[in-house]
Amino acid sequence: MSGAFARVPELMASHLLLAMAALALGIAISLPLAVAAARHPRLGRVVLGAASLIQTVPSLALLALFYPVLLALRGLVGDWVPALGFLPALLALTLYAILPVLRNATTALVTLDPALREAADGVGMTARQRLWLVEAPIAAPVVMAGIRTAAVWTVGAATLSTTVGQPSLGDLIFAGLQTQNWALVLAGCIGAAALALGVDLILSVAEGGIRQRK
Repeated sequence: MSGAFARVPELMASHLLLAMAALALGIAISLPLAVAAARHPRLGRVVLGAASLIQTVPSLALLALFYPVLLALRGLVGDWVPALGFLPALLALTLYAILPVLRNATTALVTLDPALREAADGVGMTARQRLWLVEAPIAAPVVMAGIRTAAVWTVGAATLSTTVGQPSLGDLIFAGLQTQNWALVLAGCIGAAALALGVDLILSVAEGGIRQRK
């Protein structure tokens, strides 16, 4: 059993790097889209519909779809674009991370008390100042809840990145299933679960701090 856990630290580091990179990229995409969606309801319906549609595609299928896409891109721009490994896994997981953050952020901004916006306008704030000084601080707890959901989903889905050649805790799970070595499967599952719980705990502390701030 101890031998099965020997590779866990190394694979957990690769797993965490991939998941956090995808989460960060997903947040960077989702927040500007949420602001635009809150200000333009028709655009919001399109954006949320597209994000929801992506979520219905199975993780394994989404990972597989990026291989021919990147392969075609290699033919256009050169061999420096990898069709396997970190890049396809990053792109697929980023798409999965978008919906929870986008939905929560959009909901938080849309349901904001109109009186707060009127008060901000009344003291002469610009739209940018109103967003940063009034809307964003009030919406932050709801946005953090979405980020927590996206983080757990991303850490869990990252185990499938093994199928496109990216090292992760899924290496242990798939190797264990192929060889019927259940110690490897257990090590991979425990490692992934511990990582998801750890990330969620850290983000929950951050969410609690945001909610309790003065």
